[in-house]
Amino acid sequence: MLSSRQRIFLFIGLVSGTFFFTVCTGPVFTLFLLKIGVREKVLGMLSILPSIVGIFSLWMIRQIAENPVKHFISSSWMLFIVEFCFIPVVIVANFLSYKIVLVIFSILLCIFHFATQKYVYAWFPVIESIVPYNERGYFLGRLRITLTFAGYLLLVISSKILGPEPEFLKFFYVLLLIWVLTSAFPILLSNTGIPEIKKKPPEKIAFIDEFFKIIFNKDHSDYFKFLSVWTFITGILGPFLIPFYKTQLGLSTSFCVNLVSAQTIGYGLSAFGWGKLVDRHGSRYVLFVSCLLAVLHLFFLSHVHLIPFELMKKLLLVASFFGGVILAGQLMGDTTRRMALAPEENKSSYFAYMLVFGAQLPVIIASPLAGFVLERFKHFHSGIYGIYQIVMIISAFMYCLLLFHIMKMRPVKEKPVLEILRDTISENLMKLKDMITIST
Repeated sequence: MLSSRQRIFLFIGLVSGTFFFTVCTGPVFTLFLLKIGVREKVLGMLSILPSIVGIFSLWMIRQIAENPVKHFISSSWMLFIVEFCFIPVVIVANFLSYKIVLVIFSILLCIFHFATQKYVYAWFPVIESIVPYNERGYFLGRLRITLTFAGYLLLVISSKILGPEPEFLKFFYVLLLIWVLTSAFPILLSNTGIPEIKKKPPEKIAFIDEFFKIIFNKDHSDYFKFLSVWTFITGILGPFLIPFYKTQLGLSTSFCVNLVSAQTIGYGLSAFGWGKLVDRHGSRYVLFVSCLLAVLHLFFLSHVHLIPFELMKKLLLVASFFGGVILAGQLMGDTTRRMALAPEENKSSYFAYMLVFGAQLPVIIASPLAGFVLERFKHFHSGIYGIYQIVMIISAFMYCLLLFHIMKMRPVKEKPVLEILRDTISENLMKLKDMITIST
């Protein structure tokens, strides 16, 4: 186990490691690409780079399994170096052609996602080895609420720096600020003194055999199906929310960042609560409730264009906060269930195959397809619905199908979903009854 000093170093290092991803690879990079002229089809292609890198990085699984801690730390330094290389790109974008900037940017993204893939491969076995099972919900909740408040603060600062319609120099200031703050990431992880994971016999990883072990295990297969559909839906929507806000609703750059900030704060405020729910009721319950809320969220977004502009902006802030709450629940349920189902042997390959085939491969199909449809039919309308609204409604129906699948998943130290829901409703009704009795 880690000492108090080691835990502090690890905690701060993990939080600072998310700064660049939270602020830059999401809203800032998307807004930068929109500024240089990139549209939905290219955005869809760029959004699948992490998944493509994932498919071609399977060779790292055995290497990382031999010493996860070493690769955990080395990948943090690699990320830190690559993140610096993005900084001059936003300056030269003012002088170079659109195509050259896009090529340079894409190459850096590939390297960045390669380093991220290596980090994620190592992250699961490292955290699984140093955080006891019964403390993971609390640990992940505390971690996520901390990194969210930090990310929210940085997003607010970035919004102020960028302003309504930023010049390239302002993107430079944002990237430089985030990179300086991210320096704590590799430095602290290197000085944490994470103990080496106990050596086990080398994993025998065969591409086809390991994958079919997942498919023919009922619990793993059910979770894999959920993960595939869920990431397919996120691949349809995720890369295109900011283009929807910017190009369809006519919102300013700074307000788009504000919406991401609201989502981030919603994520952080609810992450700890979701973690406690996981510890109390299990991952299936959290997945079911958060996916049910996602249906309501998408229904609202598909009709928000009908609301007067000023009121729409206020409601979008609330909806973005609500979206962060939903995302926190989905990620908390996903992460804890993935760890709970991990086999005793070949854990590294299990985590890697779930990540690549369950979380990344579906995105390779979903994001380019969505980008092509959104750009190809951008002028299409059917009554009050445009192409963005239609895609959102289709995604909501896909979530409904996902709810039925979650109910069929077998429990992992938890009750059936319907029984938990019934008990929760009954408990809340009893509390309400007691409050009414006391007040009268």
